[in-house]
Amino acid sequence: MTPKETAPLGYVELANGSKAIYPMNDIFLNFTFEDAEHWESLRLAINLLIVAFKQKKPDAKIKIIEGTIKVRTQFRHLLDTQNTTRDQDIKLTEDETESTYIEFQNRARADIPIEIRSVVYFGLGIGHSKGNLANQIWLLAEDVDSVLHGKTFTRYILKDEITGNEHPAASGIMYVSLTNLSQEESPAGELAGFLLGKVSNPKDEVVTRISKTFNSSFDAFKSDKEAVNVLSLAERYRSQAEYDKAIEIAKKMLMRNTPVEIVVEDTALDGATVNQLREEISSLCPQV
Repeated sequence: MTPKETAPLGYVELANGSKAIYPMNDIFLNFTFEDAEHWESLRLAINLLIVAFKQKKPDAKIKIIEGTIKVRTQFRHLLDTQNTTRDQDIKLTEDETESTYIEFQNRARADIPIEIRSVVYFGLGIGHSKGNLANQIWLLAEDVDSVLHGKTFTRYILKDEITGNEHPAASGIMYVSLTNLSQEESPAGELAGFLLGKVSNPKDEVVTRISKTFNSSFDAFKSDKEAVNVLSLAERYRSQAEYDKAIEIAKKMLMRNTPVEIVVEDTALDGATVNQLREEISSLCPQV
């Protein structure tokens, strides 16, 4: 999926220039669903995904969300720039008992692999649930083969290896390939396309309602000073972290005598930077 195939909700002006905001932007999502007026659109979106999953697996134990809901996001936590710990993006609680934790994941690669991080969150959710359901739903903008295995949906539950019987605790982790789903002609497919920025004007009535919520929230988001400040800080730290990581990768590649042009292609660093790194490594390790 190239940038030409996608369209953002709009742009936010930051100190270092304009920033395109797509529906899957984590800070924007936390901002949006901090507002109780938008909770119903979240329920509609999650239920579209659950219905699409159950069409593929009718006997799956996961149920659509019908009761009274409350939503907790990370937005207030994100405003505290001194706090570096993170919880999950969104927790949706139904009838004050059953919880659905929702994670919007833009990138397959992460410092802690998604297959590990999701299980950690799964355990924490079950621990906090006091015996109630604590489902996980991970919306993946980039596929993670280790959990999706080429499928659009996968859902993992606890089972006995000998009998195949399911554990009485029916909580599970569902992963959704938004890329695969966006290719399907269905309301859920259109929703996936919208979340990826591929669909700007959905046709389905429910997806249209969800898109209106996102567009309305973006109008408030771009003028909210606190939200823009959080976004600015996140972009600064993210850019620096990505740059530092690229430098480390480039150094390792150069130590293996990888040609400069390949290092440039794989790390997206400019040629001058890679050549400088090569000279530094050569001065320390003449054999390189």
